[in-house]
Amino acid sequence: MKHFYMILTAALIVCSISCKGEAEYPDVLLITGTEDNNTVSLALDGPTSMGITVTATDLVSADTRVTLKVNPELVAELNRRTGRSYTAPPEGSYQLANNAVTIHAGQYVSDQTELFITSVDDFEEGANYCIPVSITGTDGTMPVLEASRTIFVTIRKILITQAVNLRKNTYFTVPSFIDNPDVAEMTQLTMECRVLANTFHGSNPYISSIIGIEEKFLLRFGDISIDRDQLQLAGGEVTVGITKSKYQLAAPDKFAAGRWYHVACVYTGFVMNLYIDGRLAATTDATQGYIDMSWDYAGGFHIGYSADGRMLDGYISEARVWNKALTASQLQDNLCAVDPTAEGLVAYWRFDSAEGRDVLDLTGHGHTAVANRDITWITGVRCP
Repeated sequence: MKHFYMILTAALIVCSISCKGEAEYPDVLLITGTEDNNTVSLALDGPTSMGITVTATDLVSADTRVTLKVNPELVAELNRRTGRSYTAPPEGSYQLANNAVTIHAGQYVSDQTELFITSVDDFEEGANYCIPVSITGTDGTMPVLEASRTIFVTIRKILITQAVNLRKNTYFTVPSFIDNPDVAEMTQLTMECRVLANTFHGSNPYISSIIGIEEKFLLRFGDISIDRDQLQLAGGEVTVGITKSKYQLAAPDKFAAGRWYHVACVYTGFVMNLYIDGRLAATTDATQGYIDMSWDYAGGFHIGYSADGRMLDGYISEARVWNKALTASQLQDNLCAVDPTAEGLVAYWRFDSAEGRDVLDLTGHGHTAVANRDITWITGVRCP
């Protein structure tokens, strides 16, 4: 008898747990593919479409109709959640083919509707767009999983432009930075560049310079202390009173030759960060002080050059300097282009055109980048 009661008690416990589990995890409806991430990204150079379906977590016993709608007002929600700066695409540039789908009896997944991007002609360069599509109702008994009620379709127009060719010992100097008070005491600083390396220097000191000032604040590939295809912030010098402290930093990632990357270094006032394609790759604490980008060492601020050499064999398409610390989200938004009037933007060079040897600063601040020789270009450069 005692044995019988032990078996009965165990059965009741199992039943209690399983029943409780069923109560906590009911079957639900969700937009297919949003279980782990409800954001999908598209890079477009013309009209396209993507299919959208709804999934039930169990077979439906009868045809179940699910209604959908485009919800532009939810773009602000995504921006709050991610720190990004998406906007809804221009009106008339997109369309949801059908506002309802059906999960047929005995099935898990509905038939498909199409989200059409009918035109990208009015999309702005570098802008980040988002089309939220939400489940609005169902005639079935399953509730909607709230976290997967909406799919956020983010869109960026592919830019096709040209870039400057630095393969033949070409580099740029920014003379207006020298002794300029606007860049002499930068309590926050972001320096970013879109770069492709053809090769990485294979002889001592194994350095390919990207942008900045040697011994002060320089982004470069390689050093005797790291591999030649690693990214390094060299110098990282912060001044506090008469004290100067250096915070050199290297990312563990290995870069591939022949591939475009967006690289950035950021001084927040307390931290030095290195980013690759908007992803934090290395960080270190730093003193609160300022960085002097007006130094005239070896000719001052350069792109593709430092310390009387150490040149980059590759291409540059974008370079920018800010007097504020950009976040990872802001860097991701800026991968291909940025508004030249953006707050905190000190200098902005888009290496797609020139006046002779001069690449103009698009901010209007007059920080022209001057080439050491006649400029050559490569065409058909795509971003992203």
